[in-house]
Amino acid sequence: MSDTPPPSPLLTVAEASGHRRTSLHADVVAFVDELRCRSDAAGTRTLDVQSMGRTPEGRELPVLVLSSGGHFTPQDAHEAADRDGRPIVLILCNIHAGEVEGKEAALMLARDITLGDQARLAVDATLVIVPIYNADGNDRIDVANRVIDLSLMGGQAGPEHGVGTRYTGQGLNLNRDYMKMEAPETRLLSALFGAWNPHVFVDSHTSNGSPHAYALTYDTAHTLLSGPPEPILYTRDRLLPAVEQGLLHRTGLRTWFYGNFRDNDDPAKGWETYPALPRYGSHYRGLTGRLDILLEAYAYAPFEERIRATYEVFVEIIEQTALRGREIVAVCARAAADTIARGRAPQPDDVIGIDYGVPRRTAEGTLVHDYPCYPLWQTEIAAWNADEMRARKLTEGELTFWQCQFLARFLPETSVRRPRAYAFPGAREDVARLLRAHNIVVERAGESEGHFAGERQVECYHVLSREKTRSPDVGREPREETVLHVRRETATVTVEADDHVVSMAQPLADLAIYLLEPHSDDGLARWGHFDDCVPGDVFPVVRIPGAEFVRPPPRRKVE
Repeated sequence: MSDTPPPSPLLTVAEASGHRRTSLHADVVAFVDELRCRSDAAGTRTLDVQSMGRTPEGRELPVLVLSSGGHFTPQDAHEAADRDGRPIVLILCNIHAGEVEGKEAALMLARDITLGDQARLAVDATLVIVPIYNADGNDRIDVANRVIDLSLMGGQAGPEHGVGTRYTGQGLNLNRDYMKMEAPETRLLSALFGAWNPHVFVDSHTSNGSPHAYALTYDTAHTLLSGPPEPILYTRDRLLPAVEQGLLHRTGLRTWFYGNFRDNDDPAKGWETYPALPRYGSHYRGLTGRLDILLEAYAYAPFEERIRATYEVFVEIIEQTALRGREIVAVCARAAADTIARGRAPQPDDVIGIDYGVPRRTAEGTLVHDYPCYPLWQTEIAAWNADEMRARKLTEGELTFWQCQFLARFLPETSVRRPRAYAFPGAREDVARLLRAHNIVVERAGESEGHFAGERQVECYHVLSREKTRSPDVGREPREETVLHVRRETATVTVEADDHVVSMAQPLADLAIYLLEPHSDDGLARWGHFDDCVPGDVFPVVRIPGAEFVRPPPRRKVE
């Protein structure tokens, strides 16, 4: 009989401190290393630790791949998905390093799958977990970060020893960076997303704002008129309701769609989600044809309760996804195939929304944009009674179900017809490089399968005017965006052999359209990549239309 004592329990910093602290980057790395050692010692091949790369300050970003079948590479995982219906689920935590519940819950989940009683979760799905994304911001822990301010309905309840910052070490908001990709971390995540191409993406946050009676709120993309609609509708109408009901039945935790009361003093005026801009992760992934789930733990609940709610919803999402594995894999495959087919033979009525903003002028004459949100459903929101809401009671009171409209439908102000391809000069390698960072295929015209080189009729844009608009909450420093006003015309041009072309016969065509249109509300022009264009210029990106656009109209039949 051995006298060797059993190993001490492997605890996160949050658990070990009685939920008074959160993990530093070094704590996360140490936890992951110890988990790997214990997993190897136990002889289980469920966990593989990989790396997404390093932050600007040199911190490595660990990636935990969990699979009972040993599917530790994207190729193996996709083969298992296609063969056995095992979807790939990517969980991202700590994008805002003051919102730390996902980081702690993800480490606990990886431990319990590898060494504990949750091993079943890695049987029918492949899990890819990024426990600490904004690692540089994470280590700027301060008790002053996210302090509750009832006058602004902001902040959160603990942990008492503080949390990190909303922004990265470079001062960038990673959840406003998906389209412009200024942060090195954003490009690392995009490369990981492109490599694994997960069927389901889970993004863990913590939300303050309106008081309500949910342990956690969730959401998904709402840009149905800009990206492949089936994955969005499947997530919204089937997967998320199943997660909500399963979680309530199993744990008693109440959840619903993310939002805030349009008027905190009058909740009956509606429950409203956030703007339909793809700079936000959920709306970005809505353009990619994959299922996306946004999680927002309730900031005013105690830290321990927020971790528990996040942990349990992770479990429920994985279980419900695995239960529907073949369906989900098929939904993603259909979305990709449909987008490719549309790009090969674009039709005149196939349009993509590219601008959801309604412009207006401030009293000072500054151009700003509103993003109106229209009613989606009539619903009821669990919160407190009117007096308690006005008194800003955040976690207790008389439970009240407010009848109101769920405002989560968006209608584009501007849409464009799907082209067959885009072309731009070979000298614009910066644009090609950024598109490739988005996992979009960019070719040379003379080498492309579409044979785009040569003289052809195109649609081009003339720049009529240009002005600036403010860019809220993109980071510590104020930022402006460029708004181009353009007129579309047809022209005959020569596409040179070394020009860049972006064919629409690819799964990410909708994302490419949003990025390349000059009057997009979140495209490359909006983020200054074409600031060399002045009024009177022809925008350097041209649209190569499909045959339906260039074929002359049929002759009228003469009786």
